[in-house]
Amino acid sequence: FAINGLYTALGSPSLPGWVTNGGDPCVENWQGVGCAASNITSITLNGINLGGQLGNTLANFTSIITLELSNNIIGGTIPDNLPVTIQRFFLSGNQLSGSLPSTLSTLTLLTDMSLSSNHLSGEIPDVFSALTGLINLDFSSNNLTGPLPPSMGNLKALTTLHIQDNQISGTLDVLQDLPLKDLNIQNNLFSGPVPPKLFNVPNFQRDGNPFNTSIAPSPLPAAPAPSPSLSPSTGHVPSKEPTKSPDVTNGNPPASGKHTIWTVKFVGYILVGVVSAVVIVLMVMFCVSKHKERKSKKVFRKSKKDVYPKSKIGREPQRLGEPKIKEVPEIKEHLVKPTNTVGKASNVVSNSSEELKVNASMKAPNVAYNTKEREATLYSPMRGKRELNKILYIIDVGI
Repeated sequence: FAINGLYTALGSPSLPGWVTNGGDPCVENWQGVGCAASNITSITLNGINLGGQLGNTLANFTSIITLELSNNIIGGTIPDNLPVTIQRFFLSGNQLSGSLPSTLSTLTLLTDMSLSSNHLSGEIPDVFSALTGLINLDFSSNNLTGPLPPSMGNLKALTTLHIQDNQISGTLDVLQDLPLKDLNIQNNLFSGPVPPKLFNVPNFQRDGNPFNTSIAPSPLPAAPAPSPSLSPSTGHVPSKEPTKSPDVTNGNPPASGKHTIWTVKFVGYILVGVVSAVVIVLMVMFCVSKHKERKSKKVFRKSKKDVYPKSKIGREPQRLGEPKIKEVPEIKEHLVKPTNTVGKASNVVSNSSEELKVNASMKAPNVAYNTKEREATLYSPMRGKRELNKILYIIDVGI
């Protein structure tokens, strides 16, 4: 009787074995009908262009476990009388309309249900308190509205929940303690903060919801006489938003903040200018010192050219009437330094000095000649001593 009534409600489609009256679906192997002995346990007719409606005879199936009529064009509403033995209920991809029946609460054995891609509307009824064995639930792509019912928090076995593409509003707090692994709430009107526990769901899709319109916490009562020096109370929990000054609240930006930023920038520019000036002055001083050093070296070299080298003094005697030959510092050192050679020749020097004084009154033309003669006589035994010869010559010229 139950399967004959369903066949009639569906519009008596062309299904092998199906008849409107009588027959035995388990013995005659009607298409899509599964049996256990003489009991019908499943009806599976997916995507075969079934039309019509579901009728009111589904409750007469006393042993049915699976009802799959997805991807057809079945219209009408979901009947209130549903078989309480059903575990898998799939009517997705049809033309069903109306609201969800409140008799879903009687399906205590239900484990999987999909009513997606229909035209269902209204709020989700609070019918899930006894459906503790429900694992997969799909209400997606309908016109459902309102918040999630509180009884959904009792779905302790629920791992997959798809309610995307509806107009469901409210918060998600009722779902935070469920063992979800696949949660899709996209394109709804959910608001408020997302419970932190839901971020642990492996597959959590939440785009297309106005979560930015979360309910703001109630403002704290204003103090009668607020003072800037008072510290906040220990029981106050600061909000995540930065504290705003009264000027900001009124729409006027604080002038002190801009003044401080401008002052810091100005001081920075001054420091940069001072450092640059110091560097330039140091570079100029360095260049001037180098220039003076080169100039002093040139003057020293030029003055050194006017001094006769000691080798030239020994070869060219000074003529009468000419300025005295400048002495090289090196020669003066030999004159002062008490060497053994000078000590040994002290007698010779003294004797030659006396002779030079005697002959000083002689005529000038004979000076050079007599000097050369005495010089050959005096230090001919010491001809190998070149330093002594230079000393004697200088003494002779000086006298």
